[in-house]
Amino acid sequence: MTYQIADQPHDSALREYTVAPSAPLFAYMLCGAWLAWPWFAFNAFAMGSPTRRKELAVVAAGFVGTAVLAAIVIALVDRGLLPEGAPIRLAVLAVTAYKVVVSYYLHQLQSTTFEIYRYYGGPVRRSRFIVLAGYLLRGAVLGLVDSDLWVIVVSGAL
Repeated sequence: MTYQIADQPHDSALREYTVAPSAPLFAYMLCGAWLAWPWFAFNAFAMGSPTRRKELAVVAAGFVGTAVLAAIVIALVDRGLLPEGAPIRLAVLAVTAYKVVVSYYLHQLQSTTFEIYRYYGGPVRRSRFIVLAGYLLRGAVLGLVDSDLWVIVVSGAL
């Protein structure tokens, strides 16, 4: 039996595609959850993260939680319980805050493993083209479905 650090990444066939956890976090801010959260999940597998199951659970909770919160806001607006103007913007801001917390938590989960991964010479890929492509495709993704729920769930912080 060999000695292994608890946060030590496992070997992965996808390790050549590992990016710094700040890349998906940045993608959340510029592009939206549609790109960032699946990217966090992929990065967990690429890096061989020992916490990848937890990261996948957080991604799933992020999408489900956002959908539930957005559905509540939309239902309140449709029933007239949430007046027009500032209250609606504050309700959507609360949903956005939830999404920011999920994104930052995912970043924190991956950062510890990533630092160990990088320290021991794991390859790290640059991500600027993926973020740029996501930013250019953001409008198309938001317009895929004509639904307020869709836009709230897949959008980002901007």
